[in-house]
Amino acid sequence: MNTALSTRVDEQPQQHPPSWLHRAPTPPRVSVADRVALHVGLALVTWSRRPQKAAPSLTGPDPQTRRRLAEQRATREREWLLGIYLSQHRR
Repeated sequence: MNTALSTRVDEQPQQHPPSWLHRAPTPPRVSVADRVALHVGLALVTWSRRPQKAAPSLTGPDPQTRRRLAEQRATREREWLLGIYLSQHRR
């Protein structure tokens, strides 16, 4: 049944125009503003990914003073922990 109703390839009623009549549309032009925006964007990205310079080291106290301050801090923290421990109720 399908073969009786189908048309032959040579009997197609559509007539397509030649392809040389239809020229491809020209691609959109890039304006100067678009180029400037692209360059500014790329410059911002490269600037944001630049290597960070190390902060200048601050001259702190000498090693003896740092050790003494660390010992004082450790003593102070031990006293605080002991105070917290002693202030809690026993069960």
